[in-house]
Amino acid sequence: MKITQLCSLVVLLISIVIADVPLDGDWMFNIGDDSSWARIDLNDSAWYSITVPGSWESQGFVDYDGIAWYRVHFNLDSSYLANDTLFLHLGKIGNTARPFINGVALADTITVFDSSEIAYHKIPAPLVRSENLLAIKIENKSGSGGIIRGPVLISTSRPQKKVLAAEHKAHRSWYDLPFSNGISAASYNVKNRDFANFTPHIFMQFNGSERTNIVASSARTILFKNRREIALTEMETVSSGYINGTGIIHHKLRNKDCVLDQYAFSPFTSNSAFWVFFTVLSGDSISDYALNFEINDLAQGMNIGKWSFQENNRKWLFVVCNYDKTLNPKSYNVIRKYKNEHPGFSALLKEIGWWKNWQQTTIIPQNISDAERFVYLQSLAILKMAQSREKFPSRGQIVHTFPPDQMAVATVPGMGFSIDAFLKSGHFEEALATLQFILNGNSGSLKHYSWSGENRGLGQNYTVSVNYYHGNGTEATDTGEFGPIVQLGNFGILLGNLKQYIETTDDIRFLEYYWPKISSEIADVIINNIDATGLVRADNGFYNPGAPKHYFYTSAAAYRGLVDAVWLARMVSDEARAQQYEQAAVELRNSLELSIVTDNGAVKSYLEGGETNLDAATALGLLWVFTPQDISSKETLAAFEKHLKFNNGFIRFPPDGSRVGDEWVVGDMIIADLNQYMTNFKKATALKYRVSSQAFYNYGLIPEYFSNASSDYTGTVPLCGLGAGIYVSSFWGE
Repeated sequence: MKITQLCSLVVLLISIVIADVPLDGDWMFNIGDDSSWARIDLNDSAWYSITVPGSWESQGFVDYDGIAWYRVHFNLDSSYLANDTLFLHLGKIGNTARPFINGVALADTITVFDSSEIAYHKIPAPLVRSENLLAIKIENKSGSGGIIRGPVLISTSRPQKKVLAAEHKAHRSWYDLPFSNGISAASYNVKNRDFANFTPHIFMQFNGSERTNIVASSARTILFKNRREIALTEMETVSSGYINGTGIIHHKLRNKDCVLDQYAFSPFTSNSAFWVFFTVLSGDSISDYALNFEINDLAQGMNIGKWSFQENNRKWLFVVCNYDKTLNPKSYNVIRKYKNEHPGFSALLKEIGWWKNWQQTTIIPQNISDAERFVYLQSLAILKMAQSREKFPSRGQIVHTFPPDQMAVATVPGMGFSIDAFLKSGHFEEALATLQFILNGNSGSLKHYSWSGENRGLGQNYTVSVNYYHGNGTEATDTGEFGPIVQLGNFGILLGNLKQYIETTDDIRFLEYYWPKISSEIADVIINNIDATGLVRADNGFYNPGAPKHYFYTSAAAYRGLVDAVWLARMVSDEARAQQYEQAAVELRNSLELSIVTDNGAVKSYLEGGETNLDAATALGLLWVFTPQDISSKETLAAFEKHLKFNNGFIRFPPDGSRVGDEWVVGDMIIADLNQYMTNFKKATALKYRVSSQAFYNYGLIPEYFSNASSDYTGTVPLCGLGAGIYVSSFWGE
């Protein structure tokens, strides 16, 4: 009997320990935003009363979209206070939440949720006491707002998640994080806990014949306990990713004995190929642990320095790598000098300070959610890392993505959207560096070009690459079945960037200096390549495969560029050219309406096809040529909705009968912009939210595609100008 009673008592005690603390009921509620509303001592007696769970729209706040705060007091008994970690369950949130326990935020950033997500946060034990205050800042941009559906409670365990694949909720699917200082690059894999692809340039092809070498294939931190290796993959991830708005990797891991922090970056304080790693082990029982750093397949010229330190309950390893292609035997002194100038953690702190100072000039849009702010700042950091800091002539160009991807080259559309993003976010020096690179670049290789007995060359000197650039700044193009890949829309894109730069900075001296080249080798090139159709001659449009065609995108970019060239010409009092460009722009627009706009007003992707040939890239041209309420904008968008809409976004081309293409993220963003200009705000918000929430879960990176089966990241990741650049620009209009 005594044994039975004892067992019953144990069961009772366990049930008390694991019992949930419900929080549903009446809470205090207020619309607006004030950081002081998280404070414990705030007088909230004048706030509204609201029932949780339940949307705020259903409780009197009809059609309210914006920020609101919730507050509730709750008690915890001693059995809860004995736990290392508690969990706050919030059920379904519409749409983002940032909770505070007793005035302290539970995370550096908010968490984004959709209809299939059970919201929860970890609560570290030191934050809770017997009497507690929970305050939650919630932002809703569309749909129902607030704490919509339960359970809402405090528990000792995580909620059980039920994932519905068909809903394609925002989720993490990408784990490779590039880091760079605009010279060298490498990547970190969060799943494998290792580093890879050390390259001394951010381009895969340095020139027409020389590929960029991988100077170290991989590297990893090794953790030992009593001389036995402890696999880092067996440790729990506490947090991972970039320190937001920087190129610094931070991965925090832990087991029952210790916490392991890994940091990695290529320092912007260095003007050479440089990599820095910190590994910090902390805990009360780490005397049996040791650290090492292994780096594999070193190329000649790679130098490595490793230093270890110990202080009380903390051990750390400081590793510095440098590559010197000259094989100078004294190059190791660079590493020694760096270490001596950066004792302890000063190298890491200095790099954090560098990024903080760079982001200090960033202009951040108003009414931006915490998740969007996170992705916005990380997108700018991606663009900064992707911009070459090497000497002339490569300095200033921006790669399409990072090595070892074959698209680690500089494309004109990618750089164009990067310039746009830098100017709108307040980073004028970076925008100027890219413009100077293009205007001083080594282009013109297709001035004369014969293919199958036909002259495919441009027939004159030109300044903007018709395809992309190698790492040394020279123009490059690929040749396929139908001849060289040519994208004549690049000229119009750059003219748009030039106008935007002058408008933003009033740098008239720059315009006066470069105007002879801008007019004769950019604007004049457009006019001289308009053929008998009245459109810009057949080319490959916006990365279109197959035979050249008269693409709407190309002529739309040319039209926009000529209109901007009129403005530039008048800024330098070149009225003759202003009138010439104005007349050419009018004629080009008329030709577009006559030949590419269909009878119902929709725009075809290219001249040669029937009325149903569609390409989501056409949305860019609509923004440049037509007004938002123009019939062509409306009908083309309606065609996109009918033929290109898939899952939550858009594919680029209509299905070919055998399969549906992956969702094109670039298309999602530009179609969101198009909807915004056309006052289709709910559709614009839904598309933008989709991209933002996915990027939030995937370290702030923007991909080329979401897979049609699961919405996993696929294609090129990250996209720099055509991903991060478009994302930043989308907050500011065209």
